[in-house]
Order: sequence, then C-alpha cells, then structure tokens
Amino acid sequence: MGGGPHVAGRLDLYPDRLHLDGGSRDDRRTREIDGDEIAAVRIGRTDGERIGGRTVLVVELRDDSTVSFTGFQTLGTLHELAERLEALIGAGRG
Repeated sequence: MGGGPHVAGRLDLYPDRLHLDGGSRDDRRTREIDGDEIAAVRIGRTDGERIGGRTVLVVELRDDSTVSFTGFQTLGTLHELAERLEALIGAGRG
C-alpha cells in the first residue's frame, strides 16, 4: 500500500491511528499508520493522483511517502475522513 500496486481493502480509523487491511486471500496485507506518522492530508484531484478516474484522499507521511484512498460511496465521505484525519494530526501535535 502506498507507492505500490492498488489494493482493495478496508480502512479503520482509531483515535490514534489508521489500520489498513486489504489484498487478496493469497496476498493479504495490513498496515498500521500512527497519527504522528501523518504529515498532511489532502484531496487529490489531478490525473496523476486519481485512481480509476476517481478523486482520492492523499495521506502524506513524514517519511515523504504517501498512501491514497478512494472507493467511498460519496465524495462527502472522502471529505469527512479528511477532516477526521486532520483532527487526528492535530491531537498528536497538541
């Protein structure tokens, strides 16, 4: 996830971290991203950022890598997740 191939899966948002769980039965992948690893969150709209033509949520990590998400039912859900992640970042810095 992030920089590699696109992987279908689930995102769980906890008070202090993200948990990603995806892949296939034969190639399961999980990843934990602590709130303090997140540098910024933004909506990616450029052709280079889109996944399957869809707007994405781009999570920029402090190690200069990114993880992008799409596939939400509505664009409003993408914005709501962005707001929650921004709050997570703020809580970690406060």
